[in-house]
Amino acid sequence: MYLLRAFFFLAFTTITYGQPSEGNEEKSFAISLASMIPLLDIEKQLIEILENYVKKLEDKVVFLKALSDEMIEENLESLKDPEGYVSNPLNSFRLIRRLQRDWINIEAYIMTQQEENEYLEAMAEHHRQMPTSIDLEDAVKGIDRLQTVYDLEIDAMANGILNGKQYKYRLSSLDRYTMGVHLFDEKRYQDALFWLYSSLLSYQDNSFNAIFDFDKTKILELYAENLLELHRPKDALIAISRAAELNFFDARILKRKNDIDMLAKTHKLDPYENFTEQRVGEPTNFELGCRGQFSIIPSKLYCIYNTTTTAFLRLAPFKMEFLSLDPYIVLYHDVLTDREIVILKDLVKPNLKRATVYDKQRQKNAINNERIAKSSWLLEDSSNITLRIIQRLSDMTGFNTSGWEPMQIMNYGLGGHFREHFDFFNLSETTDFIDINSQNDRLATILVYMSDVEQGGSTIFPSIRTVVSPKKGSAIVWYNLDNALNADSRTLHGSCPVLAGSKWVLTKWVNSLHQTFRKPCYR
Repeated sequence: MYLLRAFFFLAFTTITYGQPSEGNEEKSFAISLASMIPLLDIEKQLIEILENYVKKLEDKVVFLKALSDEMIEENLESLKDPEGYVSNPLNSFRLIRRLQRDWINIEAYIMTQQEENEYLEAMAEHHRQMPTSIDLEDAVKGIDRLQTVYDLEIDAMANGILNGKQYKYRLSSLDRYTMGVHLFDEKRYQDALFWLYSSLLSYQDNSFNAIFDFDKTKILELYAENLLELHRPKDALIAISRAAELNFFDARILKRKNDIDMLAKTHKLDPYENFTEQRVGEPTNFELGCRGQFSIIPSKLYCIYNTTTTAFLRLAPFKMEFLSLDPYIVLYHDVLTDREIVILKDLVKPNLKRATVYDKQRQKNAINNERIAKSSWLLEDSSNITLRIIQRLSDMTGFNTSGWEPMQIMNYGLGGHFREHFDFFNLSETTDFIDINSQNDRLATILVYMSDVEQGGSTIFPSIRTVVSPKKGSAIVWYNLDNALNADSRTLHGSCPVLAGSKWVLTKWVNSLHQTFRKPCYR
């Protein structure tokens, strides 16, 4: 494990998640695994620059060489399987945090040396490619989302156990402290307390801490302030007293200790032992589905080889599995080949942008934490493969799939998800290619999985308690409207956060207007 991952934050009262500095383009690294993979190469280049600099520092070569060696070890291992590495949410979070924070502190340390100029000039070339504070905030929220939705034990998660499966990599004391700071700022004091306590338990003193202006007192200070918010001044006094023992001559800490001591003597309120502002009540059906807690009821439905939808299927039938008849939901297998999936990914990777949802108040698309992923549209004439796939989807479903919204490909990153929503025009989706005032609604949705997902990422229909796990090449098809073209609220659905792995999906929405002779409206 990195010794580099030491504590580097300023006092918690000075930590903010600001906007990126002027001239930096927001890349939204944390919300798409495809965007994170190049960061591994950037980190590799930064390490090479550091290596060259270390060789020129005779008086500090042992110190900085040890630092870079520990960084190289994990970076080389990560580059053996870049997608597999960032598929683990703990690795994704640590990668974002290292590049957004640790390297800045290394620069600050080097700036005190006479040999700094050459190193800093080389580092400056990479600044525009590195994550911003907003990327770090996205990463923090991703880890918190996984912990919340899957109800993971914080200490187990920090030690690499995700939903009962042990992974190699773990969160450092600094990583855990970062989570505590975020949750404290969000006024989620009970959750913050667990992360901070885990940070204290995992803290290890070492010589690298000086680079990051680190000492244990800062964790203890925030821990004490968190306890105060939970109406526990006596416990806060114990924490701040430990901080004062470690920094006996720090007048600021001594003053705060005296203040808390006074509060402890006069405090009369009961403590909030189970205080939390954002997680109240029983888990939702969506969360239960993501946790695999829907009761398993033997299906009375069946699977068939579909040879009748179109004449072409007599030659190449589709394996078709019925999941629900009312509302109509079916699962098709082996819809896309591995080669087609690779080609599609290569087509969209340069154009992936942060996914948005329609803001009814602002009447335009906007970034929303309900949808965390990057997406790109594929026009029907963008390549031969898109035309071939659209025709296949038409043969598979019997729908006319041309002439409306293009296909959309989406890649989910750290904790990437899409909360419950409808695909008919409640404007929960992007509306780049549709007229929201028309009567031409989304009759059906075709969702094709372009990857397997190690853990998480299932599609949940909470109203009918149905779960579909991602399987590479398979496709879900469901009707959003009934036979009278009225919206069916039972088609409420969402995408669980990706716990481990990489999730790619292709979506094609089928409009109602073009299905006049394919699926007539019965009133």
